Amino acid sequence: MIEGPSNIERVFRASAILVVFLISFSIPVGISFAVQEDARNMRIKMDMEQLRNWGEVYHLENKSYRGMENDDNIKKVFADIKEMKGATSIFVGKDHNSYCVKAIFRKGSWCVDNTGHAGKDDGVCSQYVTKCD
Repeated sequence: MIEGPSNIERVFRASAILVVFLISFSIPVGISFAVQEDARNMRIKMDMEQLRNWGEVYHLENKSYRGMENDDNIKKVFADIKEMKGATSIFVGKDHNSYCVKAIFRKGSWCVDNTGHAGKDDGVCSQYVTKCD
């Protein structure tokens, strides 16, 4: 008479199957999270380009950057960045003819200004220095 697998063998096989299942499930979830995070960061950078463009439109219409943070189009972009887990700060120069905007997000920061600069924020953009580099 042929005997089937022992209880120990059954438990071992079930455990092995469970481990393989968990590993195969967790790797895609980890990769998926990283891809989502990268996509959010890219979207924030794209939003920052929109901010730069809206800043120039605002300047053309108002002959200054004064009050640009209150513009509805700019507020919408700020809201989108916030939704993507980013935080933004806008600084307008005392003469109202310059500005910089920086966004801080999980994997870095980004800065745009009225000179056309768009790139990694190096910490210069502030209420005292309204440019990115």
